[in-house]
Amino acid sequence: MVECSLCSLLNFLFNCIYHVISCALDYPLVVIALSFIIALVFVTNIYTAKLICDFRCPIRVSSAGVGNCSGGSGGIGGGFGSTQYDYGPDNGPHNWRCSDANQSPINIIEENVQKLPIRELLCWNHYDDLPSGIMLENNGHTVVLRACFSGNTPTVSGADLLACYTFVELCFRWSLMSNDGSEHMLNYRKFPLELQAMHRTGPSGDCTSSYDILMIGYFFEISSNNPYLDPVVQNLQRIQKPGSKIEIPPFPLSYLLYQFRTGFYSYGGSLTEPPCYQGAEWFLFPEPLAISERQLSEFRQLLSKDGKTRILRNSRPVQNINCTRVINLNQYNPIDACQMEQTRPASDVQCEEEECPE
Repeated sequence: MVECSLCSLLNFLFNCIYHVISCALDYPLVVIALSFIIALVFVTNIYTAKLICDFRCPIRVSSAGVGNCSGGSGGIGGGFGSTQYDYGPDNGPHNWRCSDANQSPINIIEENVQKLPIRELLCWNHYDDLPSGIMLENNGHTVVLRACFSGNTPTVSGADLLACYTFVELCFRWSLMSNDGSEHMLNYRKFPLELQAMHRTGPSGDCTSSYDILMIGYFFEISSNNPYLDPVVQNLQRIQKPGSKIEIPPFPLSYLLYQFRTGFYSYGGSLTEPPCYQGAEWFLFPEPLAISERQLSEFRQLLSKDGKTRILRNSRPVQNINCTRVINLNQYNPIDACQMEQTRPASDVQCEEEECPE
C-alpha cells in the first residue's frame, strides 16, 4: 500500500509539472527565456572547456598570437604578465623578470664573429605565394602581421638548420629617434627599424617551447621610399588604436622578407618580450633594407596600450653575450662544410618542399 501511494504521488507530481510546462510554452516570452538559459549554459560550458585547455597547455604557439610579437593574449608566456610590461620607467625592460643567460637582443661585433661554412644554401619555400588573407594588428606594443594560406604555408630550411621551420607571424621594432629603434646592434650601431619574423617547427597550435622557434631579423635604414612596405604602411592609420585588427589585401610575404641564402649571422638567444624564454635561434641579415622618413613616421603614430600616448619605443636593450656564446657568420662553402659534417649528426629535415637550386 505504501509503494502504491508513493507511485500515485510521483505520477501526480509528474503530471502537474508536465501540464505547467506545456501551458508555459504557449507564451512566447517563456520560450525566449528558456532558449536564452539553454544558450547561456552551452556558452558557459564552452568557455570552461577553453579555460581548462589553456591551463593544461599554457605554452602555446599558434597563428592566433605567439610569443615574441604577441605582447598580450596568447603566445608563449606567463611570468611578468602580458598586460603588465611595457617600455616605460615603471614596467620597462629594467624591471622585467627574465633569465640572465643567453638573452636577446645582442650587439654583433664583426671582428668577434666566427665564420661558419654551410653545406646548403638557406631555402625559402612558398614565400612568393599569395596568401588567402592577411591580418594587421596593433597590440599596444607593436604591429603584428599574420597570414593564412589555402595551400602550402611558407617554410625555411637548409643552411645549418636541423629542421624545417614554418612562418607564424612578423612584427616591427622602432623608436622616436632615427639613430635608435632596432633591438639588435651591428658593430655598436642601431637602426631606425627592425623587422622580426617568427617561425616554428611542427603543426600550428601544438604545445611547444621557444626551443622550436626560429627568429629572422632585418634592419632598415633611412633611404628612399620602399614600395614593398606600402601594403603595411598605407594601412597603419586604420589600426592606430591599441587592440584594433584589420584585414588588408593579401600580398606575397616575400615583399617584406628578403630571401637571403648565405652571408647571414646566427646565434642562440631568447625571445625579447617577457618572460624572454631562452632557446630561440636567431638569423640576422646584415645588409639594411630601405625605408623612408614618411613611412617610418606612420609607425610612430600608433597608440600604445593606454590608448593615449604613442608607441615611441618598443625595443629591449642589448644583453650580455657571455664568453660561451658563439655568433656565426654563415657562408656557403660546401667543401669546408662537408668536413665539419663528419663531426656532427646528419641533418634530418622533414619538409616536403621543392629543392632550392644552387
